[in-house]
Amino acid sequence: MYSEGKNTENEDILPFPAEDLPKHVLRKCEDELNETPDRKEKALQELRTMLQNNPETTGINFYEDFLTQFLRRNKYRMKDAYQNVLNLVDITRKESLFIRNADMYLDSPMTRALLLLPKKCPDGCTVIITRFGKWNPNEIPFEHMKSMLAISILQLLRDPVTQISGIKFIHDFKGASVQHLKYCSPRNLHLLYHGAINCLPGRYKAIHCVNESFVLKTIWALMKPFLSEKLKNRVVFHSNSEGLFDYFPRSMIPAEYGGTLLDNDIKDWIRMAYKCHEGYTVAGQPNFY
Repeated sequence: MYSEGKNTENEDILPFPAEDLPKHVLRKCEDELNETPDRKEKALQELRTMLQNNPETTGINFYEDFLTQFLRRNKYRMKDAYQNVLNLVDITRKESLFIRNADMYLDSPMTRALLLLPKKCPDGCTVIITRFGKWNPNEIPFEHMKSMLAISILQLLRDPVTQISGIKFIHDFKGASVQHLKYCSPRNLHLLYHGAINCLPGRYKAIHCVNESFVLKTIWALMKPFLSEKLKNRVVFHSNSEGLFDYFPRSMIPAEYGGTLLDNDIKDWIRMAYKCHEGYTVAGQPNFY
């Protein structure tokens, strides 16, 4: 089991999105991700040169902030950052990963299947709750749900605190059924894994699964073979939501899961994010601040 340590209620909790980079996050960027101003400048120049020399990416004027995400994601390992960019460019061109009209679903109850918490963990991580039982594939097609998740991650990574500290997922399987299982083919699961791990420049610090069911057991059996040991060790299973409080302060968890957070609706941010994504290209986008 992955141990993040007990979280306490008196630790500082940042909002999402943050408004600036706190000093302790800048220290983390240097200590954990090997970033210094001088190294960042040199690495960006080197990465741009590598990409311009590749026929698949030559001529693309990548945003500096966007390339920095890949450097941070890979702790300034140049070859890994370079391959990460190539993977995202490739999957963007080959797969229908990013629909342009995701905001058409914002007023649908189905959007509650994805919940971005308005408070970060004390360690700076942004938290996304996915609620499979609230997703009706007949109302929002699988291709669009996949795209909405990818768009959400890309847009929240425009927050530098999230780039540096990472993302934690809480996957809620309450209400998940056979209707959902038919979309969990090995190809679909591998595509989601490849897109999240090898393409999107997110740092995934923990994956919590609550309300275990046969759907979760089936998905885990299918996905486990192609997960790295590092990622497997970051997956935590909970028979109910009470176990979450060994890892998260109650103040940042919605009341429906036993926390004390009452206002967890940041639909305005989601609406803004989807609107911003209309301008997304393979060159990326600048940070929010």
